[in-house]
Amino acid sequence: MASLPAPDPRRAALWALLAWLICGVLTIWLAHGRFPTLAFRDPDDAMRLVQVRDWINGQPFLDVSQHRVNPPLGGPMHWSRIVDMPIAGLILLLRPLIGSAAAELAACIAVPLLLLGGLVAALFTAARRMASDAVALLSVLLLLTSPSILVQFAPLRIDHHGWQILLAGVALLGALDARPVRGGLIAGLALALWLQISSEALPYAALFAAVLALRSWIDQPQAPRFIAFSIILGGGALTLLVLLRGATAPFVTQCDALSFAYVWPLVALAAATALAGRLIGLSSGGRRLVVAAIGGGAAVITFLATSGPCLSGDPFAALGPLAYRLWYLKVLEGRPIWAQDLAMRGVILLPALLGLGGALVAASRASLAGRMRWLMLALLLIGAMLVSLMVMRALSVAHLFALPGIAWLLIALWRSVQRSRLSVVRVIGSAALIVLTPAGLSAAWVALAAPPATEKKESASCRDAATLAALDRLPPATLFAPIDIGPDILLRTRHSVIATAHHRNAVGLATVIAGFVATPQEAQGVIGRTRATYLVTCDAIVEMTYYARENLSGLAAMLKQGSAPPWLEPLPGEGRLQVWRIRRAGS
Repeated sequence: MASLPAPDPRRAALWALLAWLICGVLTIWLAHGRFPTLAFRDPDDAMRLVQVRDWINGQPFLDVSQHRVNPPLGGPMHWSRIVDMPIAGLILLLRPLIGSAAAELAACIAVPLLLLGGLVAALFTAARRMASDAVALLSVLLLLTSPSILVQFAPLRIDHHGWQILLAGVALLGALDARPVRGGLIAGLALALWLQISSEALPYAALFAAVLALRSWIDQPQAPRFIAFSIILGGGALTLLVLLRGATAPFVTQCDALSFAYVWPLVALAAATALAGRLIGLSSGGRRLVVAAIGGGAAVITFLATSGPCLSGDPFAALGPLAYRLWYLKVLEGRPIWAQDLAMRGVILLPALLGLGGALVAASRASLAGRMRWLMLALLLIGAMLVSLMVMRALSVAHLFALPGIAWLLIALWRSVQRSRLSVVRVIGSAALIVLTPAGLSAAWVALAAPPATEKKESASCRDAATLAALDRLPPATLFAPIDIGPDILLRTRHSVIATAHHRNAVGLATVIAGFVATPQEAQGVIGRTRATYLVTCDAIVEMTYYARENLSGLAAMLKQGSAPPWLEPLPGEGRLQVWRIRRAGS
């Protein structure tokens, strides 16, 4: 067999659909053991469902704070209702038919898989425009076996990360659309939506703007794509911000979300690009370059004027040195590549580099129009890879952009292997190509580079329904508890907590960490200044180990050793959870 047959376009799309359905069935089967108790793997998923419940139960649309966090102040949040909407919609639709609990479960299973279906459609269409149906179909198969991407679309994974990857795929789809204006509108709207969900979209907005401006400068028919992108990005970002956050949101600076600091530079890009394009024209490369320079210059100047405190340093420094070191620096998914171990560095880089190599080789062998598309993909991939070097969790977008290049390369190598006259070469060579898939490449690298496990992490057992059921025997109260189990306490009980792992509640975060790290005498003062009635710990949570190591004479170390100061009255408990009633000074 000398070459891979090109599938029929309709048949290729049906195979892609079937692959998504099979993937969905398999992931549901693998996760079904967690369904009866809604056992979320990540506390953010639990917090997302808490937010949806609060909204359904009457919390205003514009209020996304958590009122059972750090009462009476409440825990400020920067999350978007965009992510809440499909979950809440499905719950409200299904609740009259199957009840609240079943409706929540169905929504938490269905929404991630529906988002994955959207990503499959976007990637398949983009890759088909890039190369062929064969490349498109293989890109989808690689997507559905890529752990770094698939993990964000697993059943019960209802946080915003899947949305970010999906919108990156839609933006890529727009960048490759055969109709420039339509493509610019699609890409701009995808980035405008992404910006409402997370400020992590900002570098990608700049990346797509730069790449589309470069393509506009090189190729005059592509100029409307850049103009349309700029207009819808700025106009859409401002409009959606007002709709989702309120009329005052564009005039308030929040460095961790779309706000005054960032939205007006996007508006300036839209207005300046549209005006310059109309006045100067797009008929020559020089004119198009000037238009792009004016739009980009207006955005940069406006950003320097509006960003203010957002340029002054690390926004997480507001947490204070203790919380910054014992919480923020421990969240490795938000850290740069040099903060990761050797195994994770390879997982971040290798699939992206392989995809980049495939895209560049494909560009060298393509027609002029095809070469431009592959080179544009290569530039987007390079930019996404640079972002992933700074923030580890951004590797999913880089790996997504790498898939068409990897698919093209695998097909080319397969055809080359199949041309051999030796059957052993054809068989072994074809099998060896598995190593060049994202899953195979990552698995091989981890097997070689991963250090031996030194600490078993069992934090999930502290968050499950059976463990937290003991708290239901207590009357509703505020609990002084580790931040990693806070969202599940909110989800599964009637209690409030001082803090969860969300940085805007800097006061609550600093208080919990300081209370556990301080000596028992100092901790009594720290905890006494809160409204906490009970103190809760769990002997399997890694967070408590960090606190105990920080101060061997601290409260966390004392509790892990099985003793407690006199101002903590132990309550009967069972399993991993320990609960004490807090005795106030003088009582």
